[in-house]
This record gives sequence, structure tokens and C-alpha cells, in this order.
Amino acid sequence: ASVVSLRAEDSLPPAPSGYSWQRLLTIKSAVLKPDGWFFKQSKKGQTDGFFITKEDIDISGAFLTGLTLNCIRDVPKKTGQAPSDYAASMADSAATKHQLVERLTSQQGPFRAVRFRYVDAPAGKESITIYQLLIANDKTGTLFFVIFEAPTSSWSEAWKSGDIILKKLLLDDET
Repeated sequence: ASVVSLRAEDSLPPAPSGYSWQRLLTIKSAVLKPDGWFFKQSKKGQTDGFFITKEDIDISGAFLTGLTLNCIRDVPKKTGQAPSDYAASMADSAATKHQLVERLTSQQGPFRAVRFRYVDAPAGKESITIYQLLIANDKTGTLFFVIFEAPTSSWSEAWKSGDIILKKLLLDDET
């Protein structure tokens, strides 16, 4: 994920072919949206949620393939932990429930990131491949919790879009 300080008045870099930028105004950020996909926004307490999905959530009430980005503010107040420690504990928790296919950590500017991928196979349902990227800003107390998921049967095709979206996240470092 490339992380930059993005102000509302800033112009965005050119989007790759087949994508357009979706501004997330309440968190001064932007994500790529594949052409023909849908955007939805929600707010619950101190969490802003954004969805870039292949299926229209407003019609079906859910989606199979897509990205969820939750911006969680005041993480230390809620959890008693710095966002980076909370993100690491979330990855540890996932590792106890699922066999992680990969797990990586990185740092860029004020952001510390942990990313991991696993397959969830709920009883009687098609398995889903889930990629989680947790980007913590300990300076502001914010955690960006990003999930890209798709049915495992179509993961390799879906991940072509997911990989492009996740490599070009534009997140505000002051949010």
C-alpha cells in the first residue's frame, strides 16, 4: 500500500486503465474502484466504513467479491493498546483460528502495517479467501482495517483487481 498525505484539494495521480479514483472525503483518502464496481459508505460510532464491491450491496444486501476499508479512530481509548500493537494482536488472533497463507509487516512514514491472508471455509458454504491489511498510525491513534475477499474458486481472477487496489491506497497520515 502506498501511503501518502492527501488533502481534499490535492489532485490524484492518474488511475490505471480500467479504474477510477473513489475519494473517501470523511477520512481525506482515496481508493481505486474497478470500472463497473460499486461504492458504499457507512458510519458507526468512531468508525468510517467504505466498500468497493463487484456486487451492488444496495440490491443484494451483501457482496462476494470486494474491498472493505474501515477507519477506526481512538484505538488506544477503545483497546488500551497502540494501533500497531492492536493490529499485531488481530493478526495473532487470526493465526489461532485460520492457517495463514502469508503474514508480513512493514513500515512507511508514520504507518506500521501488518498483512496476512487465509482461507475461511464455513461449514456448508463455499470457501472464501480473505486478505487483511491493517495499517496503524500510532501518532494519531487510528487504524485502517482493509479486507479484500472473494470466493476461493475465483480468487486468482479477483486478486488481479485486489492487488492493484491495495498497492495504490492513498491514506491521509493525519487522520
